[in-house]
Amino acid sequence: MGRIFRKNGARSGQAGFTLVELLVVVTIIGLLVGLISVAVPKAIESGMKAKTKGELTSIVAAVKAYKQEYGQWPVAKSKMDSVADEYGSWYGPPTTESESKDLMRILSGDMTVQKEGQTMNPKGVRFLEGAQTDGTFQDPWGKQYCVKMDTNDSGGLEYYASSSTQENIRVSVIAVSLGKNGTQEDPDKKVTKTCDDVYSWR
Repeated sequence: MGRIFRKNGARSGQAGFTLVELLVVVTIIGLLVGLISVAVPKAIESGMKAKTKGELTSIVAAVKAYKQEYGQWPVAKSKMDSVADEYGSWYGPPTTESESKDLMRILSGDMTVQKEGQTMNPKGVRFLEGAQTDGTFQDPWGKQYCVKMDTNDSGGLEYYASSSTQENIRVSVIAVSLGKNGTQEDPDKKVTKTCDDVYSWR
């Protein structure tokens, strides 16, 4: 008989949240959702770029291992020392995707790829992991990787996306992902400040 009731008849131990408390909770939840909506996409993008960088490094290592094994680049004879390839040969975009696929098949141990009558990987050595059987090896944004080699052994490669900026890179092989937008951009960002390309050499 000693129960205590409020004047309105409700038990004192069952009091609900006040309007102010509800507003505070809703505000906190809104702030958390806002922070997550900004942080999660950035974290995903960083993860994709890290994965891309690792795959580019693997491609470069595979090309170098091929040259060590066979004493030549994994390209057709006509690409080795032509005037058109003064600064190295591109394989994949920005030239053709089919060349990049052929290169990936060669590096993956496909013994059927021939260039100008020459079997490109006669021993079937698997230099590269990750490419599909048809040579498709794409970055996380669905674009085929690009590779450039110093096919005339000039001591370095030039990489540029426009005539207004050039970068001479003192390495024999480079690999590039064209990033989310799928277009080749300037590595020094002088022209394209929002460059999203990923490079093997930096």
